[in-house]
Amino acid sequence: PFSIELTNVRGRIVRLGRAVDAALVQHDYPDAVAALLGEALVLAVMLGSSLKFDGKLILQMQGDGPVGLVVADYRTEGTLRGYAQINDEKWRNAFGPGRLGPGAARLPDLMGEGHLAITVDPRLERDRYQGIVSLTGKSLSDCARYYFAQSEQLPTEVQLAVAEVVVPGRPTTWRAGGLVIQALPEQSSAQANADALNSWETATALFRTTEAHELIDPGLDPARLLYRLFHEMGVRVYDVQNVGFACSCDRANVLRLLASFPDKDQDAMLEEDGRVHVRCEFCGTRYRFAQEEIDREIERRTGTR
Repeated sequence: PFSIELTNVRGRIVRLGRAVDAALVQHDYPDAVAALLGEALVLAVMLGSSLKFDGKLILQMQGDGPVGLVVADYRTEGTLRGYAQINDEKWRNAFGPGRLGPGAARLPDLMGEGHLAITVDPRLERDRYQGIVSLTGKSLSDCARYYFAQSEQLPTEVQLAVAEVVVPGRPTTWRAGGLVIQALPEQSSAQANADALNSWETATALFRTTEAHELIDPGLDPARLLYRLFHEMGVRVYDVQNVGFACSCDRANVLRLLASFPDKDQDAMLEEDGRVHVRCEFCGTRYRFAQEEIDREIERRTGTR
């Protein structure tokens, strides 16, 4: 998080290395889909890391295009996970057999018509909050600006970047980054509002000089980038918050979920080996359950055989 001195402009800069790489390499996504999910993970961190209470933020995009679903899940202890679902038939019809590299398709090409939903789920006894907007614009950055305009009604600029980093002699890895600035509500006086408008216009002009590679470059310290952008206005950078990839799935939770399904659904899940096979979409972990395990869990929950 950072603030521009003597103005009402606040912002956050996000830089993801191992966290985003760990989330993306779990799946063999086409590069364009991996890049879209990477952007969603950055946006989830931007929003979730600003929460003032324990809980989680879930970013979800749904559409009728080749990519039907993108989910990014951020928890306030600093953990992150995500996945995407691809409709193979729609993908082949739209793009053929190619993998489609990052930046080769716009958001509408990938997801079609749909919506972006942001859900804030506090751990304590508070109401969940959800904001929903249509998928708007050519990119997730465009859609994020529209979300902020509709939900928070604050002037906002957003830039997201995702790319593969190729270093000779090392495995290719994913990196991602993002930058957001917002103009917070100003004082009621006309002069204060005029000053705030001038400050916002100046900050926006400087913000737009940011290049995508600066957001992901591991050799460029984020504080140095902020200084390059806003040093003439004065910028204060606050404590860094670390983020890592982690999945909350476990065998006990999956077993409880299976036990909640009707008998006919459980029967339909049985594989040839007589077990139910479950794969976590987030981390790729595979679980196998014998029918006897599921029956014992049902008995434990209901007290019946």
